[in-house]
Amino acid sequence: MNFQQFFIQKFFSIKGRKNLFSFNSIISIVGITIGVIALTVSLALFSGYQKLIKDIILGVNSHIYISKFGGKTIDEKELTSISSLLDTMKAVQSYAPFIYTEGMALNNKKIGGIILRGVDYESENQTTKFKEFISQGTFISEGKNVVIGKNLAKRLNVKVGDSIKLITPLNAEYTVAGMIPQKLKVTISGIFFSGMFDYDNSLVFLNMKETQQFLNMPGQYSGISVRLINDEIEKAPIYSSKLLDKLQYPFNVTDWIILNKNLFSLLKLEKWVIFLIIGLIILVAGFGMTSVLSMHIFDKRKEIGILKAIGAENATIQRIFLYRNIILGFTGVILGMILGIILSQILTFTDIVKIESDVYMVDRLIVKNNLIDFVFIIIVSGVIVLGSAYFPLRKIAKMDAVSIIRTTKK
Repeated sequence: MNFQQFFIQKFFSIKGRKNLFSFNSIISIVGITIGVIALTVSLALFSGYQKLIKDIILGVNSHIYISKFGGKTIDEKELTSISSLLDTMKAVQSYAPFIYTEGMALNNKKIGGIILRGVDYESENQTTKFKEFISQGTFISEGKNVVIGKNLAKRLNVKVGDSIKLITPLNAEYTVAGMIPQKLKVTISGIFFSGMFDYDNSLVFLNMKETQQFLNMPGQYSGISVRLINDEIEKAPIYSSKLLDKLQYPFNVTDWIILNKNLFSLLKLEKWVIFLIIGLIILVAGFGMTSVLSMHIFDKRKEIGILKAIGAENATIQRIFLYRNIILGFTGVILGMILGIILSQILTFTDIVKIESDVYMVDRLIVKNNLIDFVFIIIVSGVIVLGSAYFPLRKIAKMDAVSIIRTTKK
């Protein structure tokens, strides 16, 4: 049995465990544990938040949008031509024309800005998950019926069955008195709730026929939404580029990644900034481990001198103390990851933490533990644990066996 194996067994004997997990050692373990908990929970929160935002965006919107520059509309002939092109693309799952415009919704003295989206109900459900977000009532595909967002309904103080007026300048009449926008009285047949404030606060869905009549654009569409098969969603920029090459000007093709590029770039940046900041907690705990290891080496200087006197090499003695440091450090890392995962799940399935949807865009907290995050935590923690032993272990090489035994002799 070599020195390392002998002392590792000594660490885990009854007396050895008491010495290994002394008060100072426990404090250093707690420091590592707290840092890893904070890191695990923060990364899980950012990963979950990013996934939630992505799911909502892809639920309410399609993957690719085809439109015209200058706000020009697409007519029936162009729709047929583009449809033929989309039918030849294996990555395309479905597509549907839509109308998109801004306006106002009015209920007595309450008024709110809206985004009016004219859709064909059946086609819309093939290109988005719109149907899944309807929490009250339903979408009626005929007549002057609308589905509005939950926050918009709250602003206007309306519920399913109530009537509101839609106003938009696109179909305004110009008179001597000035521009008079047309109004459309509609009945609220449903209320949808996506969980994202911007959508729930502004979107209004009206069937395609009524929208075209209201905006005075028969046979015209704002654009075409395209849904890709699941395996190709992340390749949306590639397919949008191919479509643009084939359609050419005046058509414009964009995708969900480009439309939300700034948002996802910001979330990614914030995630790794938080990773670095909270990683400093583990770094501070690492300094604590350096102090504890230095004290332990000082307390064991007599034993170190004896080992050197009988021929033990510096590297062999250093490895003994390094193993001790690794055992303490990774005890804290593993404990911190376990407690971090438990705390993450508690935050997901309880309402302990409340968030403001108008600030954070979503109204609920979701966590997602990724394997890649755990790998980064282990790597960073491992580097800090190993680094904390560097300077204390260097002292061992400078110790003289004779001087140590002479000065520690009782």
